[in-house]
Amino acid sequence: MKLEPGQLDQLRTGALTAIDGLWFMAVERKLGFEKALELDLEVWNAYGLIMLKRLVRMLGMELDSGNPPDLATVNFLLETLCRVDGTECSWEIADESTSLFSVHRCSWWDNLCSAGRENLVPCEMIDNTIFANWLKAVDPSITLEITKSLPRGDQVCTWVLKKAAIKGDKTLQ
Repeated sequence: MKLEPGQLDQLRTGALTAIDGLWFMAVERKLGFEKALELDLEVWNAYGLIMLKRLVRMLGMELDSGNPPDLATVNFLLETLCRVDGTECSWEIADESTSLFSVHRCSWWDNLCSAGRENLVPCEMIDNTIFANWLKAVDPSITLEITKSLPRGDQVCTWVLKKAAIKGDKTLQ
């Protein structure tokens, strides 16, 4: 018997979403939904920063807020972090300060729907909190706006990433 590399990847990504869901529901039973959500956000913020540091180190990069990466690099980092859990996404640069990041299939949303919890968990609020935190670590001048969302019934989630223009040492908002 032998598993193919793709099958092992499926097990890994499924394990990540399963352990998160099981952990959340255990905390929810003990402490209630609001506390479980609060702790979940805390854990995911920390997880993202750890994964970002590992990814940056693997790529031989350094993150320096005084010299942030270009939007293509930011999107690559975000895409890679999303792909870890099996999320399927793409991105395009709209102009020098704006990019569109699209999530075509989200393993988290799929799991929420399978569990019948899609109306309970505030998906967009979680994304706004977690991804804004991750982006802040990469480039504090970047803002995130969700313009399309699977929970709203759109075919994809689309995030507009806007990088503030920098002139001299001052960031223009």
